Amino acid sequence: MSGQSRSIEAILKDRLEVTLQIAEANTTQLRLNQKASGMMVLDLKDERDGVADSAHEDEQARNDAARDANLNKISDLEKKLSALDEELETVITKER
Repeated sequence: MSGQSRSIEAILKDRLEVTLQIAEANTTQLRLNQKASGMMVLDLKDERDGVADSAHEDEQARNDAARDANLNKISDLEKKLSALDEELETVITKER
């Protein structure tokens, strides 16, 4: 930028977009956690039934990787939201 601050409206618009992205990522995380819980139940059932080779290991690994990636995405979005909050605070302070 050329030294000019963005408008409060522009910052709030970006903040709303990031908030929606966080909500979407949280929904994804809940779905992945539910899937992981379901696979843990299947593993317990396999163990109880004496099944030696679980057919769920590959799917569990994929789900675990997706959960980790999504948590990183949430963390990045939260950092972006924090930066927008700081920018907003700076603009509001300048306008006083």
